[in-house]
Amino acid sequence: HVIWKIGESDNSTSEFAFAPDRYKDFVGADFGYEDRYFLVGYSNPKKDFPYVLPGPDDNWAGSSHAAGCRTQVLNILFALETIDDQDEALLTIDLAGMFWGRSVLKVMVNDAVSYHELAHGADRVITGDIRAEDERLLKIPLSPGILHKGGNQVTLTILEGAWVAFDQIRLEGSSGMKLKVNSSAFVRSVKAADYELDTEGRVQPLLVDVEHLGDFKELKVRLDGKQIYATHLDSARYVLEVPMKAVKKHKTSYYQILADDALLDEGNVERSPQRLQTNADYVDTRMGTAHSRWMIAPGPWMPFSMVKLSPDNENAGWQSGYQPSIENVGCFSHIHEWTMAGLGIMPTNGRLQIQTGDQLKPDEGYRSRIDKATEEAPLGSYRVFLSDTKIWAELTATERASMMRFTFPQNQDGRVMIDLQIPAEYSYDLVDVDIRQVSDYRIEGISHQLSPRVWSNDADQEYTLHFVMEFDAPIKKTGVWKDEEVIGQNWLKGDKLGDAGMFVEFDTKTHPVVQVRTGISLVSLGNAALNLQTEISNPFGWDFSAVVNHQKEVWNDILHRIDISSDDRQEKVRFYTNMYRALCRNTWSDVNGDWIAPDEKVRHASDPSQVALGCDAFWNTFWNLNQFWNLVTPEWSSRWVRSQMALYDACGWLGKGPAGMEYIPVMVAEHEIPLMVSAYQMGIRDYDAKRVLDAMRKMQTTPATHVEGGFAGNRDLEPYLKYHYVPHEKGRFSNTL
Repeated sequence: HVIWKIGESDNSTSEFAFAPDRYKDFVGADFGYEDRYFLVGYSNPKKDFPYVLPGPDDNWAGSSHAAGCRTQVLNILFALETIDDQDEALLTIDLAGMFWGRSVLKVMVNDAVSYHELAHGADRVITGDIRAEDERLLKIPLSPGILHKGGNQVTLTILEGAWVAFDQIRLEGSSGMKLKVNSSAFVRSVKAADYELDTEGRVQPLLVDVEHLGDFKELKVRLDGKQIYATHLDSARYVLEVPMKAVKKHKTSYYQILADDALLDEGNVERSPQRLQTNADYVDTRMGTAHSRWMIAPGPWMPFSMVKLSPDNENAGWQSGYQPSIENVGCFSHIHEWTMAGLGIMPTNGRLQIQTGDQLKPDEGYRSRIDKATEEAPLGSYRVFLSDTKIWAELTATERASMMRFTFPQNQDGRVMIDLQIPAEYSYDLVDVDIRQVSDYRIEGISHQLSPRVWSNDADQEYTLHFVMEFDAPIKKTGVWKDEEVIGQNWLKGDKLGDAGMFVEFDTKTHPVVQVRTGISLVSLGNAALNLQTEISNPFGWDFSAVVNHQKEVWNDILHRIDISSDDRQEKVRFYTNMYRALCRNTWSDVNGDWIAPDEKVRHASDPSQVALGCDAFWNTFWNLNQFWNLVTPEWSSRWVRSQMALYDACGWLGKGPAGMEYIPVMVAEHEIPLMVSAYQMGIRDYDAKRVLDAMRKMQTTPATHVEGGFAGNRDLEPYLKYHYVPHEKGRFSNTL
């Protein structure tokens, strides 16, 4: 029998919002966001469910070259009053029609996932011209265990291609399945947390995921018949950390969730001793990565680190890097700085392929599909299962070095690709490369890279990436490639190459788990080796977990400087993840204080803790980041000032876009000056203040000019000094402000 349905099966979209032809209203009505939902028995299809679901190729729904790839989500929530363990169900998605070309619709029912490739539709459907032959029926069997008593969720999204239009969506099941409707609140789930909190005694939170819908005074929670929690909620979603007293051994308890005195949900919860939660444990490094930039990706990033190891899954071009809706990985690369990239690593097996491959055609390269459900990106590590090659990939890192752990299937040799030319947001030329195997366990390499004209004709990004890579298993076979040629040797040296890299193979019958640790430097191979030795080899050896724990300890030293109080776990996740992002800029000096200045000369900081810092310019940091750095991390504000003065001492100018310690004039004005002034005003003065003032005075009185392959200063300073504002015909008038 039909448990629920949305719409009627009548070859019409008339029951849905915006039908029959107002599809462009989708974005303006805020549909498509992950937190929006249709609640069966509560929501109104005519208002709350759009007749069309756009895909990433639909520009009218927000996707564009500038805005990035926009994937839209439709969530359907429903609760079951009763369901037997052996009950099966059938979800039917009745499509009135679809885009004429190819699309891939992903359907998630709780944790069960299915993919549906669609094609040969008709564009007239989206404007209301619907015919019987346009219908497509997607029938998705739901085996026992997929649905459960209480809250359930169906999520629809188009991963590739364009729109589909709906006729009806319905769920059918056995007679034992009964829908539950409540107009006051919807309980998505209730479970015991896998951690404890220390709040006037140790507690194990009972995580209550609830949507507030209607009028009630209090949400109450009872445990084993005793009320342990009560709170007032606004109309929103909460994941409440309801405090259950921590236990020393396993215990089963009975909970009840009530709106005032009306029962919303009840059941058993399994309690057991758990680890103590830290602020670092709330960070989700995937948050904010959708349709984002190269510099924002998931992965184990340290505060102001040089190594930013992350999964890359997009093709080269604007906003490339990581897009969470793409369910494959091209490689794991080490540098994610604005205008800079390099050193991709990818475990694989099977037929040798030397190209990464297209994000839409993963079989054409060494790229692998992933099991999205296995992807984990907490602070300190990244983990995912590569489903094409059956390899587990795990990542962690320090400031200037990385460690990766690959678990291979034992039925064939494992291979690790070391790719020097990877798809990135800013393309780069391989000016010259030199990579070679120096022992059974070690690779050393140099990749001189140039991204010309990264900002108009004013600036090039040129740097030499040095790396030292060590494996904990002996290399069985080595090969290299240049352009499209594969060569069976253990070294490669060349210049002006379109593509280059090395692959190493291992006997996975003997060594199914292979670890690799890598140090990088912009200065020299010796410094890359020193960075690796200092940060990983000496303190941690091959202990992957120790590196993960070290990163969490470093972050907790900062994140615990602000402890927020909230019963809502989501608030903590958002706060500490944003705090994490605020500190993910870049260090470009080595552990011994060496760094490369814009004139490509090696400079040295006598105090290595005074690092050379780069970033994608100080975009409006005077609104929030300056104050945050000054109040919460004053040591980093001091380092910012000293790094700017190191640039000034080296080449005579401060830098507003110091990516890779270059002068890149990406923005108007000189936003590094408010950063330095605010540090002084807030008492951070462990530097020569007079010299800092002299540097700022020069920037505000000296016409801009080309400096060492870049451009420094305010381009519109001369008309400003003459007219005391910038006429629009003389430059960028915003410089007046």
